[in-house]
Order: sequence, then C-alpha cells, then structure tokens
Amino acid sequence: MPTINKRGIDTIMSLKKKIAAAFIACAMTLAVVPSAFACTALYVGSDLTEDGTTMFGRIEDLGTNDYNKLFNISPAGKHTAGEVYEGCYGFTYTFTHDSYRYTARRDDNGLGVCPDCDSTHEHTPYEEAGTNEKGVMVSATESLYGTDAVLSVDPYVDNGIEEAEITTVLLSEASTAREGVALLTSIYDNAGAAGGSGVFIADQNETWFVENLTGHTYLALKLSSSVVFMQPNIAAMGKIDLDDTDNVVASANLISVAQKAGTFVGDAAANVIDLDASYNGDIASDRMAAGLNYLYGTDTFTKDNYSETDFAISNVGENGAIVPVYSNIQLTKKFSVEDSIHFFQTEPIGKTGNVETHLFQVSATGDLNTAITEWTAFDDDVYNAFVPYYPMLTTDTADVYKVSVHKVTRSDEQPTEGVWYQDAKGRYYTYPDDWTDSFYGVRDALSNLLTYGSNGNQVTAKDRTAAKASYAALQQEIMADYADMKAAVAAADTLEAKQAAATNASNAMSQKVYNTTLKMYNKLQAKTAARAWVSSLLH
Repeated sequence: MPTINKRGIDTIMSLKKKIAAAFIACAMTLAVVPSAFACTALYVGSDLTEDGTTMFGRIEDLGTNDYNKLFNISPAGKHTAGEVYEGCYGFTYTFTHDSYRYTARRDDNGLGVCPDCDSTHEHTPYEEAGTNEKGVMVSATESLYGTDAVLSVDPYVDNGIEEAEITTVLLSEASTAREGVALLTSIYDNAGAAGGSGVFIADQNETWFVENLTGHTYLALKLSSSVVFMQPNIAAMGKIDLDDTDNVVASANLISVAQKAGTFVGDAAANVIDLDASYNGDIASDRMAAGLNYLYGTDTFTKDNYSETDFAISNVGENGAIVPVYSNIQLTKKFSVEDSIHFFQTEPIGKTGNVETHLFQVSATGDLNTAITEWTAFDDDVYNAFVPYYPMLTTDTADVYKVSVHKVTRSDEQPTEGVWYQDAKGRYYTYPDDWTDSFYGVRDALSNLLTYGSNGNQVTAKDRTAAKASYAALQQEIMADYADMKAAVAAADTLEAKQAAATNASNAMSQKVYNTTLKMYNKLQAKTAARAWVSSLLH
C-alpha cells in the first residue's frame, strides 16, 4: 500500500501525497499505532498446515470503511500489447502482451469517478488481490514505511508504482511467480515506488514476499514451507544474507542506502542486512501483539514487550550459515484453513475498519484448476463468513459483488433523514438508498450497526454475541458447501462442466452470505428502533 495509506486515513484521497512527508514523520514517532496502520498479513508454510497447503493473505483496512468494493473477473485482453496504462497518480506502464484473465477485488468506480484519485480518466481503481489464468497470485499491498533517515537518501517517487497499480500490472503480465518478482523489482529499479509495501507473489510451485521501504530499494524472499509469519504494517524481514541468490532478490543499493542514512544494521562484508532494523524499526502494535498471542498460543505479548526476534523472518542460522527462511514463531498445532480465518477474526486484527480479506490456499500438487482456492470476505472480520472460490475455474462472480452504489455522505452535524451512524470520533455517516444492494454495502451496514448503532439507537453486547454465533454457524454451512463443491467439480467430466460446478457453487455461497447478512441487518435495525420507541414511552 502507498506511503499515505488510503486504507486508514480519513481524508480526501486526492490530498494523499500532499501530506505524505508529515504523516510518515508522525507515524515513526508515535508510541501507539494509529488506525492508519491497519492492514495485517499472514503466511503459513505447507509443512505447518493440516492438509499440506500453503496459506497466505491479508486484511485490507480503511479508517472509515465507506468505499464500496467489487469482486469480479478481469477478462483476457482487457489491456493490449503496446497499450500505455496510466495509473492513479502518474505512474505509466506499457503492456508487453495482451493481458491475462484474472480475478480481482477492487475499488468501485462504476459511477465514473475513481474513489482513490478522484479522476475520471480510463484506468482500473486499486485492485488488492487475485489470481490470473496462469495460476499467478498477487496480494498487494501491506503498507510499510521507511524512516525519515532512509527516505532522505532514497525518497519515494511521485510517479512511481504504488498500490493502485501493482496487482493490475502483475496479474496482467506475469506467467510465473518469478516473472512477477522480476517485473515488480525492475519497476522499482527504473520507475521507482510511490510508497513502501509488502507484496505476496506466488504460483503453485513457490511463494515470494517482496518488501520495499524507499523509492528504489527492495528485498524479495522465496518463502520456505516451514515458516510462519504475520505483518501488521511492520517490515517482516529481519537478518537476511543476500548471497542466497536462489531465494533472495535484492536491489543493488539495499545496503548502501542504509549506510548513507546511518541506519545500517548487519554485516556489510558478509552481505547481510537486518532490513527491519535498518529501514523500518519496530513500531508498537496492538495487532502484532494479538497476532503473536494467537500464533504462539499464549496471552503474554503486549504492544510494549515484543521485539524483532519474536516476529521477523530470517535466512541466517545460529552459526551464520544460510538456512531456509524461518521465524521464531512456533505454532501449537498444524493449521487448518479455519485456523487462518480465525487469525483474521482476532481483535483488533478483525474490526469494523476491515474492508476486504483474501486468503489463498495453495496445493503444490494436483491439477492447477483445483490447486488454488481463494477465500474471500468483505468488511468486518469479527462478524463474517469467508467464501471459497476456485479462481482457475470461476467464469463469473456473484451479481451482488458487482453492484456499484452511491457514496456514503459524511458530515459533522447529525443528519435529519436517512439511515446514519456516528463513529467513535463523533462524525456522522449517512448511507445512500442503494447501499445494501451491494455485497460490500450490506456487510458494512451490519458491521457499523453492531459497532456504533444506527440513527442514535444502540445495540447491546447480547446483539453482538448473537451476530458472532450466527456467522460461526454460517461458516460451518459454507465449509459443508465447499466440500460439496469439491465433489461436484471432481465428478464433472469436462472443463466446461467443472467451471459451471465451481462458479455456481461459489456464487450460491456468496448469495447465502449476502442474504443472511441482509436479514440480520433488517432484523437488528427493527429491533433497535423498537427499543428506542419503548424507551421514549418510558421516559
């Protein structure tokens, strides 16, 4: 995600770059992580999972999550060879071939205006994650922030690539994970980066993680099957030996920029750098503490007592030798997909500021068409159910994912009409009439009702507990539906039949989540209104 994280700053998107320097300087000095530091990523290697799949993904967050999200298929050939793509903020890219088909979660410009840059020029709004027809997966991006010292040496580039373009360009162009890594790092070398980020780039055979924290520096690691790590907007890479050329791709200036900035930690003669210490430094994070407690199976971590040793990944062993990438996190059991889902639901990782969550589950063996599952969820993960899609077989997404709706109205004064809520900072948000027509809109409406109440009417702890129980039961229904979907796809005897079985089943599950959410929302709205009426009679 970019320097100024649109997934966490309650401001007009076009002002983002004007306040970048001030925000970064502030962020580096705060003892308590603000809401802007909101996205959280997870990786669990195949040796650590029940079924031998690799799992990785990310929550995307926004301080006020009132921007509609879509989930659709970007068709093959949407971009053509030689076409010059113009992104949100000045970055351009010339496509080398007709673009691949891919799944995409993206921001909604269906009414003509990009919610990210407020522009009407032809471009795709920010796409967070997806899988292309070659089986390449991209999750972009986890916002990272270089310190003032390193940015003074290698600043971000105004027209460099940023979050709004990474997924679009990589899934359109790359046929393997390594191609994706080579493409992204070449862009960092040449055009530069508009902000710092952590990006997963994977295929059936391997998963890479790329971190950059300044305009032209980066470090890409091929992740091992035996490592687990999480990342809440803090650089996850600790001590890395850059001589591990089979598994490491690093910018030529990675050590020298930190040396010039006076922040280098490592052994330059041995070509070893501690990336987090050199470029980012530890930032106190409630989400890091909560995630470590979940992964370690303990309750001892707080935002003030963890260190890089507790979370960072490294390829340097105790004797200084190069070893497979590892962290010190030791899971208490082998993870199921539900364990990974529950990680994202752990508060304050899960919260009303969640916008969308994607979890890739990848098998290194078997037919590529069914080796990749994308688990997708929109809005608040505390009250949520994740839906599985086979991206290689999905020909279309559910209609409710593709509904463009009008914007939520923000104000400092209490609205006199419509359905509205007041957030914790006292600001008012009024839904457009069509808000609950979209999958994201109805999920957002229920989340905010449970969190803040509606039209001044509050909900109870009992209401929230009931909502969690309803979604937990719904998730179990989804898991059973997924088992049925896998059986139906396996039984189908043609590619077309497999595509139909997969597409219809996933879309039916999505519709089920939408219908359940809408029913819960309408029922709770009526209940709070009735309580308010009774209260008015009594008082």
